[in-house]
Amino acid sequence: MSPNTSKFTLRIDQQTLEKFRYIADNNFRTVNKELEMIIKAHIATYEAKNGEIKIDLNTK
Repeated sequence: MSPNTSKFTLRIDQQTLEKFRYIADNNFRTVNKELEMIIKAHIATYEAKNGEIKIDLNTK
């Protein structure tokens, strides 16, 4: 894991996770990579409508 990678715990019911795992497998991705792709797409959509979100990682 690179130094810029953060861990995040997700609480989700088993049925939803298994369905999501099915989708990830169908897309030849891990569950983690599938979720990362969806999050990045959501951020891109949001920023396209509302402008870039500016984050200063040095203050976190």
